[in-house]
Amino acid sequence: MENDNNLDWKKYEFITKYIYETLGQQYSINIEGYGQDCKIKGNSGVQHQIDVLTSETDNTGTYKTAIECKYWNKKVNKDIVMKLLSIIQDTDIKRGIIVSKSGYTPDAQQFAKYNNILIVQLREVGKDDKQNKKEFQIADLHLHIKINTKRPEITNIIVADHDDNIIPLDEKDQYRILIENPNWGIIKLFHELMLFRDYINEQKPFKTVTKKYDHQQSILHTENNSVKIKSITYTGLLSVQNTNQTKVFSIVDKVWLIMEKIFEEQSFIITKGGMIVQNLNR
Repeated sequence: MENDNNLDWKKYEFITKYIYETLGQQYSINIEGYGQDCKIKGNSGVQHQIDVLTSETDNTGTYKTAIECKYWNKKVNKDIVMKLLSIIQDTDIKRGIIVSKSGYTPDAQQFAKYNNILIVQLREVGKDDKQNKKEFQIADLHLHIKINTKRPEITNIIVADHDDNIIPLDEKDQYRILIENPNWGIIKLFHELMLFRDYINEQKPFKTVTKKYDHQQSILHTENNSVKIKSITYTGLLSVQNTNQTKVFSIVDKVWLIMEKIFEEQSFIITKGGMIVQNLNR
């Protein structure tokens, strides 16, 4: 489907062919030809060029329809209707349709109605076109998301000094407490906690684990004092939280063209993606 907004008469003919081809699928309407190479010889021996030629079969037989496309910035007058009528009378074509960008003069409408020639206006949606929607909702996409959130939780931090005194630490102080060791310098308690969190992530969910880190030559520095220690023991577990979420996304397409059948009082919208939907808001 051509969805370039820069229309010209060739694209207009192609779009017209596409619309009737798409709408006609449920009625077994076939495209016999379109464009400059679509010609039919009349009873007079004259070759007639037809913009879009269709054929349709029903209970009475097969008949052809000639579709004339006018991508003009002015209204179609009765001369164009008379020209199409003369082609129908000179050939085995049974029906005529005129598709116009800018509509029809009153005499063109009257003459077309009298001679059973259908007239259609196919135009682009304008900025001031308030009667018609600028977007068309195609579908809703429902995403059901199951999220498993794993989080290592620290439940206890115990420091043992060289006199086997127990010093409890709070996880919230991990950035203020320092561990000094002659072999690797000074680190924050946070860095050793990160090693223990990595260890927890390898364990089964909700299983309490404990791990002791040797600190025979280390000094623990808190805000209040410093003490020589021999170990720090961490206890924790891996918690898992299951969350179910449903997100809905609306898939929309831009409305590009409006097609109005004048006599039938039907209207269709054509989107940039090539969808054709009857416009019930008309």
